[in-house]
Amino acid sequence: MKTLFLLSLFLLSSCGGDDFQKVETLESFRILGVFSPTPEVAPNVGSVDLQLYVSDVNGAGRSITGTTQGCIDPGIALGAEVSCDHDPSTQNGTYTINTAGMDLFTGLSPDIARVNIPNTILLGRSSREQFNGVGFVVIFRFNVDGKDVTAFKRIVVTNRGPTNTNPIPGTMNVNGAGVSTIPLDGDKLTVSSSGAETYDFRNIDGTTETRTEKFEVAWYVSRGKFDKPKANIDDTVEYQGKPSSDPVVFLAIIRDERGGIEFVKEYLP
Repeated sequence: MKTLFLLSLFLLSSCGGDDFQKVETLESFRILGVFSPTPEVAPNVGSVDLQLYVSDVNGAGRSITGTTQGCIDPGIALGAEVSCDHDPSTQNGTYTINTAGMDLFTGLSPDIARVNIPNTILLGRSSREQFNGVGFVVIFRFNVDGKDVTAFKRIVVTNRGPTNTNPIPGTMNVNGAGVSTIPLDGDKLTVSSSGAETYDFRNIDGTTETRTEKFEVAWYVSRGKFDKPKANIDDTVEYQGKPSSDPVVFLAIIRDERGGIEFVKEYLP
């Protein structure tokens, strides 16, 4: 059984020949991102809501039910297995993806996964950990068309003060103007966003430095491809596709390096 795995950052792909599926081309079932209105929270927040952004272009609109688990981060960024086996207080639930009614079956699934953040999550942690944040992980698992699909989101819990918010989505442009028709082969696309935040980070020597978020964009399309499917927010990407009158979805996913995420979608024509 083939296993597909998604970090809540960018999708990873392996190399292949000319016929290998391009990571930015939407065809089979994909989980493209995990959204929370509160990607970073204070320890007394109570609960956090999450939703999946999915694409299932060939699925013709369907309902898919899987499981959820919420637990304290085992250290995934340091190489730990994506699992909640270490946490006796794991929160278990279900999540149903429903792609019916979405433009080309690509969008934010309406179901909400709600998890409770333990108010003791920072207890016993060093002052540096409490300041920079401790992760609470929510893991989603599905079996779709005989393939296991796993995605997770890391919610950061911190006592630092002002918490991170998601980027503010702007507009998608083609050749410097608003999108009104399906882009042609060679057209240049950009996406705008605002809300980049400055934040304090405590170093291992105890000093504190101020950093500024840098937004990154992952580009997706249901027909064709891009010359740079992953780019910085200020970059221009070139669309490479054959002319057609069939509907097409163009999607830009904006991430802020700290768990914040937003989506800009154009459904054409």
